[in-house]
Parts: sequence; C-alpha cells; structure tokens
Amino acid sequence: MMKQNTIIFSLILSFLAFAPFKSQANQLPECNTSECIEYFKAYRILTKRGHSSAMAMLAEFYYTGYGTDKDLDMALKWYRRAGKYGVLDAKYKAGVLYLQDTPLKDVDEGVEFLKYASKMGHSQSSYLLGKMYLGGGMVEQDLALADQYLARAYEEKNLAARNYGQVLYLHESTKDLPLSNLYALISKDVVTLTPEKTGSNEQTAAIIFPQGEMETIDVQMDTFEDMFGSHITQLNHMIPDTSKGTGSNIAGQTCAKMWGCSSEGDGQRIQDVMLSDWGLETLQFRLEGSIFIIK
Repeated sequence: MMKQNTIIFSLILSFLAFAPFKSQANQLPECNTSECIEYFKAYRILTKRGHSSAMAMLAEFYYTGYGTDKDLDMALKWYRRAGKYGVLDAKYKAGVLYLQDTPLKDVDEGVEFLKYASKMGHSQSSYLLGKMYLGGGMVEQDLALADQYLARAYEEKNLAARNYGQVLYLHESTKDLPLSNLYALISKDVVTLTPEKTGSNEQTAAIIFPQGEMETIDVQMDTFEDMFGSHITQLNHMIPDTSKGTGSNIAGQTCAKMWGCSSEGDGQRIQDVMLSDWGLETLQFRLEGSIFIIK
C-alpha cells in the first residue's frame, strides 16, 4: 500500500494554464519507455471496463505523450468522455482545449463545457468564466455574469478566485466595478486597520480570512509510477462507476463514487496531477488590455 500523503487541495489550474510564464509543478513528462507504455496500456484496458477516472488519466497520457504519441484529438475525446461520466476536472480541461488557438478551437463549445462544470461545483471553471466575462475579448463582456461566476468561485473557497477578488476589491481602478455579489462576500472578510494599529496616519484595508478556512497545498509526492500503480490496483478491485464501459455493457456505480474507494491521499494525488501539468504545453491564453488585468 502506498504511504498516505497529505494534500489539502487548492484548484490552481487556470493560473498554471494561462499565466504568461511556464510552471514545472507536478508536470507529467513525455515518456516512451516500455514502463510508460505499459501504464498507458493498463489505463486503456480500464477505460474499456468503464472506469471514468481511467478515461481522464488516458486523456492526460494523450495530452502529454506519456506512453503514447501526443494527440490532442484523442486527449479531447477522452476528456469529453470522462466529463460525460462526471469527472469535472476532465470537463474543465475539454473546455480549455476548445478555447485554445488550435484546430480544435470552438469558443462556444468551450464556454458550455465550463458552464456545466461550474454548475456542478467546479470552482476553477467558475473562476475562469468570471475572468473571461470581466475582461471580454473571447466572449462579450458581461459584468453581471462576471460577478455571478467570480462570486460563486469565491464562495467555493477557490484560492485563486479569493486572491483575485481581493485585488479587485482593494485596487483603485476596480474597486467601483459593479461586482456587488463578489464584493459583498469579500466585505465580510475585510477588517479596517486603524492608525493606532498601523502606526501611520492612514487607514489600511486588509483581507482577513477565518483561520483554517483557506485551502493550501502540502505535498509529499510519490513518483508518478507509484501513483499510477496504486490507482490501477484500486481500479482493478472496484466496480466501474459508469453505467457501461466503452467496449461492453457493465453495471456500475454513480459518478459520485469515483474516488470513494480510494484513500484520500491517493484520490487527491490523482486529482492534483489532473490539475497541475498544463503550464508547459498549453498555448497561452492572454486577454491583453482587459479590464481585469491589474497592474
């Protein structure tokens, strides 16, 4: 049994995927060794049995070229299929692929995927939609929708959304934007420091979050091979969570059971990989000059 690792997970994919620099965090590497090929084959077998998390991982392999050739079309196919069975991280990634400047680009489809994931509680999708509607460009600017999605992500304790909302709330150029729902949430977490507390003649606004409420990341990372081995072993002892596999009819469990038979550490490690490796390979998504770019 792989040792238990502690990961209090924070969804940071949109930062890694869209920031104007590259991140190496938990990057799943391109790999064509015999071992990587065997892992790819194992996950492909598990997809045929009907395991949605295996479908999502197979998409990762196609996306990065782990155990197989890189293939964005196949990555999108498997992200879509995993998303169909309730893997929201995969639904999100399918949406992101549709937004990028590749032959797959379909902004309307991408937005629909993000909206679905957001509706189902995927805070990173809400955060990305909020920024898109705030800035305009890829979609028509809509401050009401921006407020709705940013507030949703904030309420769901998305760390990036909370930090971003704090900047919007405090910055001189954006503090008067009509983001009433978002700002109402932030105002509950704001304390005004008096001159006596700051030692200056000016009052300073600061964001104070209740202790223990903010999500953080504490990672003790096993190797990818350890993680994949553990995941494959678990899936081999689980009933498939889809109503049927991709190749045969198999009775299964609901999507809510997808991580249920895994330990918290194993499930979170796998989810961490799902949301961490896009900084190197994705095309940059920059909305230059948008209202939400704060300097």
